[in-house]
Amino acid sequence: MLIIFPGRPGPQRVMAGLLAVVVAGLVIVEGLDGPTLPARIGIVASGLCAVAVLLLAEARPSAVAIAAAVSVTVSLACVLVPAMRPEHTFGIVEFAALSVAVIRLVMQHPIVRAAGPAALTILAIGLLPVRVFLHPMNVRTLSQDGGLVAVVLVAWVLFVTMLGLYLRLLERRRADADRLARQFERLDHARDLHDYVAHHVTAIVAQTQAIRFVTGSGAAPSPEDLDTMLADIEKAGGQALTSMRTLVGILRDETPPAAPTEDTLDEMLTTVTRTLPSGYPVPGIAVDESLARRPMPAATLDAAHHTVLEALTNVLRHTTGTTRIDIQVRTLPDRPGFAELSVRNDGRAGSSPLPAGGFGLTGLSERVRAAGGEFSAGPVASGWQVTAILPVTEQTSNARSRVRGRR
Repeated sequence: MLIIFPGRPGPQRVMAGLLAVVVAGLVIVEGLDGPTLPARIGIVASGLCAVAVLLLAEARPSAVAIAAAVSVTVSLACVLVPAMRPEHTFGIVEFAALSVAVIRLVMQHPIVRAAGPAALTILAIGLLPVRVFLHPMNVRTLSQDGGLVAVVLVAWVLFVTMLGLYLRLLERRRADADRLARQFERLDHARDLHDYVAHHVTAIVAQTQAIRFVTGSGAAPSPEDLDTMLADIEKAGGQALTSMRTLVGILRDETPPAAPTEDTLDEMLTTVTRTLPSGYPVPGIAVDESLARRPMPAATLDAAHHTVLEALTNVLRHTTGTTRIDIQVRTLPDRPGFAELSVRNDGRAGSSPLPAGGFGLTGLSERVRAAGGEFSAGPVASGWQVTAILPVTEQTSNARSRVRGRR
């Protein structure tokens, strides 16, 4: 497909078309230097073939090889037939077009596939000056400066080849960076899907289990209690649908990612605990006064939000007999600029209809490390504890991220 056709914005197609017309005109002007009509036709044809390759969206090896073969044929004709030799120009535009074709060929294709057409094109570039220097008026110049011309040609060919390889390396690095960015986005969306949707679905399952337990015990719940339980299920279902709709909108590039709505730890904890269903143990919250209303970096608040959310979700999913949940945020005297967030429960492992395992803690660890912090989770003396050490200043967060990047 030509670069002046579909796939490019209108102004770019117009500019590419005008440039192609101007370059083609220059090729024709150079072709007029041929001493005979066949010479003019050959020089113009080889020049236009080289220019046509540049109009392709991709430097196809077959197309480059054809243009190089035409150029080599014309150059050999100039060597063998004296009447074909131009006096003033060998085809400057063709020389530049073939050089760019070598660069694009090496940059866009594997070395094995590009080697043959590139070698043929390099040969064509090397033969181009021969068209002029074999003219009777230029033979003396060739005898005097032939060595210099050969050195310049070799240096130019090496430069063109190395430039193509360098641009190929840059393109590969750009593609790798783009692939890593896409992978990071997929992981981020997967974490959001787990943290938000799984949390609400877990609440639905927990409330359904509660209703089944009450009705199975033979003591039917009162209409008020049943209505409260069903309202919690309805609320959790609505929140799950909203989270899924938001995530789908982000994936379709129709909804911008929502910025954190909380600025302090107090606001964040209030937001998270508000989503808990009725009958759930009310967490005991203890936040160091110096941290409670202090503005935090967005990445820290986001990581803290998901740490608490995941810890509370796992209480619903994987524990039984939980009577106490403690959420504590405290400064670390031995680590200025950092705070420790811990969520501890006194439950014991229990059976659940929900699948065990998963990527909740893995995703949470990734999110905390991305914010510049450290994460741990495991059993304690009387239950289970999730701990995140997070930076409380933007400078600390950025510094940790830079150190992690260097590693």
